[in-house]
Amino acid sequence: MTLPLRLLYIAVFQVILTSVITYYLVSNEYRELSVKTVKALESFLIKQKEQELKNYTSIALTSVEHMYPSDKSNDNKVKGVVADIVENMLYNGDDGYFFIYDVHGNNVVHPKQPNRVGKSWWDLRDSNGEMIIQVLIKNAQKGGDFYRYNWSKPSEGQQSEKMGYSTMIERWDWMIGTGVYLDDVYKQLNETQNEINRHINRTKKIILVVALSSIFFIFIFGFAVNLSHKRKAEEKINELSQRVIDVQEEENRHISRELHDGIIQILVSIKYSLEATRLSLLKNKQEKPEPLTHAEKNLTFAIQEVRRISHHMHPQVLDELGLSVAIESIAQDFSKRTGVEIQVFKPSLRKLLPDFINTTLFRVVQETLTNIQKHAEAKSVIISLSIQDDWLTLTIKDDGKGFDIQNNNTSYEGIGLRNLAERVQYHKGEFNIKSSKKGTLITVKIPTASFVNHFNEATIRTKNDDR
Repeated sequence: MTLPLRLLYIAVFQVILTSVITYYLVSNEYRELSVKTVKALESFLIKQKEQELKNYTSIALTSVEHMYPSDKSNDNKVKGVVADIVENMLYNGDDGYFFIYDVHGNNVVHPKQPNRVGKSWWDLRDSNGEMIIQVLIKNAQKGGDFYRYNWSKPSEGQQSEKMGYSTMIERWDWMIGTGVYLDDVYKQLNETQNEINRHINRTKKIILVVALSSIFFIFIFGFAVNLSHKRKAEEKINELSQRVIDVQEEENRHISRELHDGIIQILVSIKYSLEATRLSLLKNKQEKPEPLTHAEKNLTFAIQEVRRISHHMHPQVLDELGLSVAIESIAQDFSKRTGVEIQVFKPSLRKLLPDFINTTLFRVVQETLTNIQKHAEAKSVIISLSIQDDWLTLTIKDDGKGFDIQNNNTSYEGIGLRNLAERVQYHKGEFNIKSSKKGTLITVKIPTASFVNHFNEATIRTKNDDR
């Protein structure tokens, strides 16, 4: 596993770990906060209800206190009037009313359940088994207090939790009470809890989106970095390959020069010596020995072979006269050896192209002609070299039998052409092969921008040297 890939995995792991921890901490904090918020809101709402009940009860007592007679002989009459007044004191629609019981649990006033009036409800229990009336009377006798119990809600006709408040009318030992139903309080608490839950879920989604986005961007960044590293590695490999090629070409150039200037000259000198020996024998009217004839023939063949090897390794004409003449020379030599007709269309490019472009294109022509000789069975070849639309284009077309590029079982597209394709691609060029039963077309295109800078840099160096 490469170092950038390890760093990528570590970064992703850190994001996931941080997201999980944040998710857990935020969830716990929100949960604790929601519990505290709901409790605080419940306490606030209950206190409001309690104060509301006290206010209603205070209003009711104030409304009847002025009716108490100084003479207790008229109490029964006044009790009836007070009972009628209390019975008609309604608030909050059908659910807000007052009720009165005496200290023995006998109902005096109940506007919503008149069937209770005049009866004793001392042993009345709610759904939880609590003695409702006894608790209300006891709270009233203590000076007033609150009590929660289940009771039928008039507006709905169903049991609901009710918070009642009761106090005493001391003059007649009556317990007067009222109450509010708490379902609206619980409804508000549920809405608050649901809103908090929505916020929690929204926060969780945000954390999830941020985590996934971070992982996505890390992967994109890692992919970009990896791609950049890969591109740089490929560039270094290409540069190294080109350097190896340059070294090989320089070595070939050196060996070619040594063969041409050294071995061939020695062989030619030996040939001159043999010719001088032959002339000396003729002058003395002596018959030329047969070994001397064989030696002359073999020496001539050796000179031609060494010259061919020297030219194949690196033709001096490429350095001296340029690419156009070198292509013509190799084409003529190929045509003489094989009998294949070759047409060459070219501009004059002696000094226009740098050595590395000359060498690459010459090797393409050389390798292609070698493959044509071995495999194509062609009768004619057309080589075209041109500069147009910012491209230097070389095409080599033969009328041979062609081959299947996708399923090539021959060595036509061998290691030689693959290496040449890499050379062309190093110069940011294109190397394409099209083949059919009518022949094969090889096209090499190199952008002029790949070698224009070479001359600009050379010009700058020349100017600097002149200074």
